[in-house]
Amino acid sequence: MSFASPAMAATPLSRSCPIRIISVHILDAAGQLLRVLFLDREGHISAQPHYVPREQALILAANQQRVLGPQAEVRVL
Repeated sequence: MSFASPAMAATPLSRSCPIRIISVHILDAAGQLLRVLFLDREGHISAQPHYVPREQALILAANQQRVLGPQAEVRVL
């Protein structure tokens, strides 16, 4: 017996999950990955991942990408 509704089965998990992790991929001049770091809820870079509400994560990631520019790739996971 399945308790999942058809609507739940059709909704991808990535779109329905209310919390995210923001990763910051630091790159060298050639675009090679040097290090992966994370943002916390206040926008501080940390070595440990932090869970952030989806809407806040999207804003923080966009702002951090503007600050770091091409020396990093900021991703919301």
